[in-house]
Amino acid sequence: MASPSSHNNKENPVNSLAKYAGLGTQIIAGLLISLYLGKKIDNYFTWHNRAAWILPSFFILFTLVMVVRDTQQKK
Repeated sequence: MASPSSHNNKENPVNSLAKYAGLGTQIIAGLLISLYLGKKIDNYFTWHNRAAWILPSFFILFTLVMVVRDTQQKK
């Protein structure tokens, strides 16, 4: 009998779902942390929600760049 790994390299749907759920959790956690830090910085410097907008925006931009780099095909 052939081992399961010798069949096609199809990924198990449960593993795929877990991978995307983990990525979503990391993104939500990162956004919440950057928003919290932005609010703290705004209160410290008495800015009016500048850091609370800038930090999550940088986090989203950084995350998108990393996702694009990770999913590009290697030459």
